[in-house]
Formats: sequence, structure tokens, C-alpha cells
Amino acid sequence: MSCDWLGLLHIESASDPMEALDTLTVCASDPQLWIWGILGTVVCAAVGALIGKYKNAVMRDTVLGAAFGPIGWIVSAFMPKHAPAPKCPACQRKVDAKDAHCRHCGAALRT
Repeated sequence: MSCDWLGLLHIESASDPMEALDTLTVCASDPQLWIWGILGTVVCAAVGALIGKYKNAVMRDTVLGAAFGPIGWIVSAFMPKHAPAPKCPACQRKVDAKDAHCRHCGAALRT
């Protein structure tokens, strides 16, 4: 028994339910199907990461691309850009926007 379109097309006409179950099990465990599925997920995640690089939200758009494929790309394209994280004027390290003092060097962030 192999996983091919002809086997799947005739699954409804199978007289024995166990034969249909065997056909579905063989198809679900086919390594070629899994390789294509993983490859497609990686490609969709990479395209999502490219969209996210432009939007300054790489992780968000990578996950959307990997989870939803081209639909995730469309959602990513319509989501707003992320503002870049503010930096401390003294040490140039990233800080939270709501912080009054830099957690790295202690410099005042707001006057």
C-alpha cells in the first residue's frame, strides 16, 4: 500500500473500514509528505521574517508566516510598524519607553 492520489480517491468506496484506515495511516506517516510540510513551513516563516524586517517586528511576522502561510503574510502586511526601541543617550543601550532612568548606566532619560 502506498500513499498516492488513486488510493485516496477510492477511499470512500472501500468496503472495509480498516482498509480505509490503513490507507489514511500510510499517507499520514509518509516521510515525503512531512518533508514537504516542513519545507513549506520554513519558506513561509522566511517570507514572514522578510516582511517583519521591514516592519521592525521580525519575530511577530515570522510566527504569523509559519503558522498561517500566505494568509499570515497578508495579515503582517496590514499590521502597523513597530516603533524602534528607545536608546539611552549616555550608553546607547535599549531601554523601555516608560523608564525614567537607564537600567544599565543610571542616566536620566527624561528631564
